[in-house]
Amino acid sequence: MSFKRFNAIAAFVIGVSCLVSCGDNSSSAEFWSSSSEVPDWNSVSSVDESCSSREFVVSSSSDELVKSSSSVEPDSSGEHVESSNSVYSSSFVESSSSVRVESSCSVESSSSEFMESSSSAESNSSESPAVSSSSKSLNGVVWYVVGDSFSAGDFEGLDPKPTIKEGKYAGKLPVYSYLIGNRTGCDVRNIAAGGTTICYYDTYGFTKPENGIMYRTDFSDADIITIYYGINDSHNQIPIGNIDDMDPTTFYGAFNVALDYLTKNYPKAKIGIIVSNGCDTEDYPEATEQIAIKWGLPYLDLDGGVNGITMLRSSSRNPTPDAEKKEILKQQWVHEHNWHPNEYAHELESHFIEEWLLTLL
Repeated sequence: MSFKRFNAIAAFVIGVSCLVSCGDNSSSAEFWSSSSEVPDWNSVSSVDESCSSREFVVSSSSDELVKSSSSVEPDSSGEHVESSNSVYSSSFVESSSSVRVESSCSVESSSSEFMESSSSAESNSSESPAVSSSSKSLNGVVWYVVGDSFSAGDFEGLDPKPTIKEGKYAGKLPVYSYLIGNRTGCDVRNIAAGGTTICYYDTYGFTKPENGIMYRTDFSDADIITIYYGINDSHNQIPIGNIDDMDPTTFYGAFNVALDYLTKNYPKAKIGIIVSNGCDTEDYPEATEQIAIKWGLPYLDLDGGVNGITMLRSSSRNPTPDAEKKEILKQQWVHEHNWHPNEYAHELESHFIEEWLLTLL
């Protein structure tokens, strides 16, 4: 037999052996190339380790495929890191009608691509991941609730007045702070008072010189302080002032006085600002948002940011149609002569206020 003929036969035998050893996966690859479905990557793990490289063309509209021999978890950079011991290095090559997946079947690969992937995975795993709010807890957190009747609760006209039936705050009015306290175990210090303003106005005012609520309160054990004012400031047409003034008789000035005092005297407390959804005009919620931005403090915009949910009064900051706003208000006021939040409104807003509080920690 000639040497050339022997080589031809040998090549044929080797080719058949490779097809047999890779068996079902060849047909799988063929099926994937004609299917619009994303392949089951678990089938790839059965490829024989002797196959040094294979190419699969997957018809797919997706820009991203996830491949794993057992499980794939995203790391902090968004890349997919295989958690199995049998790590498959992969790269994604986009084309106009398909996604090409080049996959190495080898358990141990010396390719530079694999080494870069492994190095990246190790680097990412050594970094401290960002702590999400879902991993935090309000249990035991001391929370001071600063505000007016939208925080203190006003159920005037109801007889008997509603109360929380059980739990840590049984007997208290069903306002958002105590509802959150019951669910989470946080220690609520609700010092809100109906009719109050943040500015110094007549006998009221959080920042009234010498004896305002702010000066009479010891916040030394506070973990969180939330400030929720604006309704009565707008009712009394308190001057807005300018964003840099320190005059407690203006809205901007009172906020500056309050934040200057609290941050200097209680630096460990986390301060958050709630933008009121009960103001008569838009000037006050807009100024509240701007003061929060100036001081670099987190804020929750109940007037415009939480679209179409609770007690909407000021108009153009919230795009919800006026007819819908009126219906929302009717469902959430105590009664037609008392437009304070009812039990339903407090329960509703307590959930997204709770989520926001977690971000302050």
